Amino acid sequence: MGTHNRADCPRSPLRHDILRALGMPSDLHVGAPDVTYGRTWTRDGVDGVELQWTARSTPTEAWLLKPTPAHTPTSAHTPALPAVLLMHGHDGVKFYGKEKVADGPDGPAPGIAELRHRGYDGRAVATGLVAAGFAVLVHDAFPWGSRRVPWHEFPERARKAAGGDPGNYEAAAREHEHGLAKVAALTGSSLAAQALQEDLVALEVLRSTPGVDSSRIATAGFSGGGARVAHLVAAAGDGHLAAAVIIAMMSTFADIADGHADDTTWSMITPGLPAVCDWPDVAASAAPMPLLVQFASKDSHFGIEGMLDAEASLQRTYNSDALATQWFTDNHRFTAPMQDAAAQWLQRNV
Repeated sequence: MGTHNRADCPRSPLRHDILRALGMPSDLHVGAPDVTYGRTWTRDGVDGVELQWTARSTPTEAWLLKPTPAHTPTSAHTPALPAVLLMHGHDGVKFYGKEKVADGPDGPAPGIAELRHRGYDGRAVATGLVAAGFAVLVHDAFPWGSRRVPWHEFPERARKAAGGDPGNYEAAAREHEHGLAKVAALTGSSLAAQALQEDLVALEVLRSTPGVDSSRIATAGFSGGGARVAHLVAAAGDGHLAAAVIIAMMSTFADIADGHADDTTWSMITPGLPAVCDWPDVAASAAPMPLLVQFASKDSHFGIEGMLDAEASLQRTYNSDALATQWFTDNHRFTAPMQDAAAQWLQRNV
């Protein structure tokens, strides 16, 4: 079912063409921004600190989490930590971003328990990665969390979809996502590119963080977060990422078009990209960098044949142990066993 043959997409030209299709600027050089540090906290074996920087002229909020104790100066006796840039997902919730997968200084965000129960077996994903020995950076990406669209900026159509009630924010945000994608396309960009630009900045923040080994940084994400991971591996400079994990976000464009587009985020659908290569090629464009792809066999967002075709495409590209694929008998979720398996794979490969 794949729409393109991998042999038609040599790696170096492919990455260039992917970024051009996304509408990314030709100069991808990104330096670390000025970072402001806020409150700190210690809870459940995690030391955290609030971060804020400016991306695309707008403040971005993030949390940096490390195993306790984390404030001992790095020395020959305290080696720098491997790290994970953790991408929050779409989840049908835009009011929150980083709060879906991590706890901040005030603990779990109000109303987040049900979302985590539904999609993450009640866990804060970042906490498990910290327990596995990683520093974790999780940031809000447009249009989620601190980067969400304020109620007063929604067009009338979006506000009507919410019944004019600001308390029904998600209904308005869901309607408005289509408008954001249209505007991005009309200006030569894409919704995916807007998030990718911010993710590249976050990667540089993590790479420049004291106590983090910049040669041992991975990225991981579930669902819409997995789409962001695929784009980031195509865009990041060689050597900037040591490994990547994509969870429940792998199929072919043909499969998505065959009855699954309505369930698929604009983060994965960019006009023009299918003319360049198929979705597995985006994820594999940085091969032979180690890549783990987790599939949920009952995932209603994709067809089983599409997922199998994507796995076969990835295996043809890699043809080595640098690629790992794992299958779980579940629906579109990042379950506790999936989280544990991902953390263990990262420990072996980062």
